[in-house]
Amino acid sequence: MKAQIYYFTGTGNSFVVARGVAEQLEGDLIAIPSVVDEESIRAEAKIIGVVYPVYMRGVPLIVKRFVKILRNLEGRYIFTIATCGGKAGATINIFKKEIERNKGSLAAGFVVRMPGNYIPMYGAIEEERQRKMFEDVEEKTQYIVKYVFEGQRGVREFGKGFSNSFLARIVYHLVSPNIPKMDKRFYVDDTCSHCGICEKVCPVDNIDLAYGKPFWKGHCEQCLACLQWCPETAIQFGKTTAGRTRYHNPNVKLPDMISIRDRRL
Repeated sequence: MKAQIYYFTGTGNSFVVARGVAEQLEGDLIAIPSVVDEESIRAEAKIIGVVYPVYMRGVPLIVKRFVKILRNLEGRYIFTIATCGGKAGATINIFKKEIERNKGSLAAGFVVRMPGNYIPMYGAIEEERQRKMFEDVEEKTQYIVKYVFEGQRGVREFGKGFSNSFLARIVYHLVSPNIPKMDKRFYVDDTCSHCGICEKVCPVDNIDLAYGKPFWKGHCEQCLACLQWCPETAIQFGKTTAGRTRYHNPNVKLPDMISIRDRRL
């Protein structure tokens, strides 16, 4: 086994990047939600990669939980890729410290720009701009694979100035613990068709159905998969999302998302 590439995704952006890297490195592609509840995970490959979106200019909580159960990291080439539509903030440095707590060493950290999808703040960008970004993603992926394959070390991409300042990291650590309860702001409108897709695509089993409609159970990751993949645009978050254009990566199919909790390729 040459590499193990772990990923977390909501709209499919990080999945696309992880899949591309895994294919080119001839590695295993493993969804973090499918293994995060294990007592421990023993790293076996020489190369370990972790791919995820930037949340609040930091690392998603599920990724932090995953890193804490990683074992046997000594001597492994560990790299990470953070996808984002805006600023990466302190994400790479936060991940680096989490790895070091488990006796690992971060060889490289990359940032890949993807179409932004935090719909509480903005809707999807136009498709032409998306296509241009996807072209850039392919080029950046080639660069990352070459860097990793050659065993290079040292690159750590992150935000500059305030976005990666000590204060910004403090804000992340103060705000991120509130994420699991943010699902109180989700609701479903009258266009709901009772299809159940929202329950199926939730990577952390945070949605149950009552009379065909979703309710959220209080351990959300704020990936927004439920909202973005709803075929009727019936799921809303707060007062801002109604009428905004949804987004999920066009190179990802619904079955890819539905099977994420038990996906191991």
